[in-house]
Amino acid sequence: MRKLTNLLVGVFCLPLLMMGQQEALKSTIVSIEYIKVKPGMEAKFEAAVKSHNNTFHKDGAYVSSLFYITVGDEAGWYVWTMGPFSYTQLDGAPGEGAHADDWRKKIATYVAEYGRSEFWRHNNELSVNDGDNESMQTTWVVDVKRGEWYRFEAFMEKVAAIHKKKNEEFHMWTNEYHSNDGRDVALTWPFDKWAEMDENDWKMKEEYDAEYGEGSWDNALEEWEDIVVDITQKVWRRVE
Repeated sequence: MRKLTNLLVGVFCLPLLMMGQQEALKSTIVSIEYIKVKPGMEAKFEAAVKSHNNTFHKDGAYVSSLFYITVGDEAGWYVWTMGPFSYTQLDGAPGEGAHADDWRKKIATYVAEYGRSEFWRHNNELSVNDGDNESMQTTWVVDVKRGEWYRFEAFMEKVAAIHKKKNEEFHMWTNEYHSNDGRDVALTWPFDKWAEMDENDWKMKEEYDAEYGEGSWDNALEEWEDIVVDITQKVWRRVE
């Protein structure tokens, strides 16, 4: 994760052959809800959400997690996630009754504001999961130029191939509903400790050039600048 991140930041400062496989690909949607908590109520909010998740969202399609944005333009916000699920499964998600009652009585009292609510689809083909459950993740939200998706996807296919070859965890998500705010794609790299950001023992340029030919990485970066409007970077910390 940190190797590709460091290289790109340095430069820019910056889903099917069997029915079973088809069904698995449908269950790739995650819902996210942004929540701002009242000052001083963070510990109580986190405890209440943990209890709620253990009761209503412990596993399966409706499993939920809570994250806290530590770095980025929405730092200080929490992100509550549910999934992955399919739209068919969503019809059976916990809703009114005891579930909604628990949220209103035990969680909502600590909420200052509800923010964005989105559905993101995980691209299994262009992601690598090493099976670990890291405590943090770098998140890039990418605004892809209109009409340039095919070029962006082609670039990501090559990047994903390098990650798979090196077994470096990396995830690509696409926003299910267009909202004209530049939140088209999310790229996430999980990590456990901040110290990992200081490591740069994987040379992405060398790996990419070795796979696709000398000068390929430099050409790819030029193409990135041509097909991407902008990126927004954040770091999420897993709360529970």
